[in-house]
Amino acid sequence: MSQNNEINVYQQLAYLVIIVIGVGWLLNIGSSIILPLIFASLFAIFLTPLDKKILKFVKYKWASILLTFACVILPLVVVGSLFSFQLMRIFDSLPSISKSIKEGGRTLALWLDKKLPMLDIQSDSFLKDSVESAIEEPFNILGYGLTSTTGLLTGVALTIIFTYLIMYYRRSIKNFILYQFEKTDRKDVRSTVKKIKGTVQAYVGGVGIVIVILSFFNTIGLWMIGIEYPLFWGTLAGVLSVIPYVGTLLGGLLPFLFAMATSDHNWQPIAIVIYYGVIQQIEGNFITPKIVGGRVNINPLVAIIALLFFGMLWGIAGVVLALPIISIIRIIMAEFDSTEAVAELMGSGISDHPEVFKEIADS
Repeated sequence: MSQNNEINVYQQLAYLVIIVIGVGWLLNIGSSIILPLIFASLFAIFLTPLDKKILKFVKYKWASILLTFACVILPLVVVGSLFSFQLMRIFDSLPSISKSIKEGGRTLALWLDKKLPMLDIQSDSFLKDSVESAIEEPFNILGYGLTSTTGLLTGVALTIIFTYLIMYYRRSIKNFILYQFEKTDRKDVRSTVKKIKGTVQAYVGGVGIVIVILSFFNTIGLWMIGIEYPLFWGTLAGVLSVIPYVGTLLGGLLPFLFAMATSDHNWQPIAIVIYYGVIQQIEGNFITPKIVGGRVNINPLVAIIALLFFGMLWGIAGVVLALPIISIIRIIMAEFDSTEAVAELMGSGISDHPEVFKEIADS
């Protein structure tokens, strides 16, 4: 490599680092606007097929969008109303539930320290420094949602407004994006936009259905086992499943620890572990693949890196958005020759087709 080429490479790397740092800083300080805008874009893409069907029977676009909102929001309001009284009682009991969870964690840590002394857990410090912080996080999120109503309502209001406006102007936005490219490239751009829409619709709709299914079966199972607040634990586990890998584990760990501290029967914590293990296998091998499908074509290594990065950038909202964002980035990168290899590296099938990089390099 010549000296000039080497200097150019270093310059490009320097520019890339500066751009990444600058964009990351802007995304961080502008999260109060950017996060509702991203959520609104995903919801708008997801709701568009329903809006198009309603628009066939409704003359005005604004009315069809409002009816689309009603079709989605009203069932949630009805379900929320049915469970509101029990949920309010559960929210009042959150401090005692959290205390019971910590006691269960302490019991488990002491048992491990006794049975496996070579681990040198030192249960008190271990529980205080790591286990308690992990256990408290879901309750901190719930507490934040209950106490920080101003920020929460502002974010929800912005998301709804942005969703409505994006749906109302969607054709103009699509044409604006399309006509930024040359005529020869517009067919490929349409194909890319179609892939992004399909991925978002499959992911958002699929995740919603998976949450409902898991919440139902988790609630039924915990009720049969005899755990207190089965609706709370089952719904919490269903919602946490939106966080890949960690969410399902945490959703089963919390009722297990609660049972460790409050149950009079030793079989109940064991039954929770067995039941959640079976549900996890069914969800991972049948429910999610059948409902969500292979649209989110991201391998676990890239998924975990994305979860850590967006979680560090935006907190729990970033963790929820990580997979759809990184999937969209991969779709876009696959359309350019210079980034096609990177897109393939991000895919889930690279272990089965390692020769794809040779094909890209030789093409």
